[in-house]
Amino acid sequence: MTAFFSELTAYIAMHPHYAVWAVFLLAFSEAIPIVGTVVPGSTLIVAISAIASQANISPWLLLVAAVLGAIASDGTAFWLGQRCHRQILERWPLDRFPTLIARSETFFHRYGGMSVFLARFTGVVRAFVPLIAGILQMSPRQFYAANILSAMVWAPAHVFPGVVFGMLVALTGARPEQIFLLAVAAMIAGVVAFRLVRYFFKSHSAETGE
Repeated sequence: MTAFFSELTAYIAMHPHYAVWAVFLLAFSEAIPIVGTVVPGSTLIVAISAIASQANISPWLLLVAAVLGAIASDGTAFWLGQRCHRQILERWPLDRFPTLIARSETFFHRYGGMSVFLARFTGVVRAFVPLIAGILQMSPRQFYAANILSAMVWAPAHVFPGVVFGMLVALTGARPEQIFLLAVAAMIAGVVAFRLVRYFFKSHSAETGE
């Protein structure tokens, strides 16, 4: 899979005019059940944004594509949940992922109205929570408020670091496939740093009794 995605970044490097569409489709894949757990959309958006910045593609176009793709993705999953109800969870291929579905339902019940916003940034459940929200008849107004707001936060958090990352990589002369691998390393480092900071604050809170 890593080789395939490396080839994808290499293809975009050769055809940068497809970068905007690639970002839209990757953002769209994030909340599609199962697909969102397989395709590393976040990492690829960072990598493609880096490549596009070197081809003088406007970062604002990439940003609009990421926002629209993210909103459409969650919206489509929500609509499917509303239309197909719980029966969709009993059909192939969703019936093969009961654990992920159960975790997503628990996440939804735990965070309520904030679940759609938070799921956008939570890798394990982000591909299922919008669908669950539709199945459980979440208010459309509440859903789309969380959907749009989360997309407007999520998209810049991926596109702009990618653009800056591309500027830095350009100084090293890295090849497209190396950009993807470096983006993976950067995302892993970011996740590790986030978890360390969260662990530190939890430990500090426990020690102070807060």
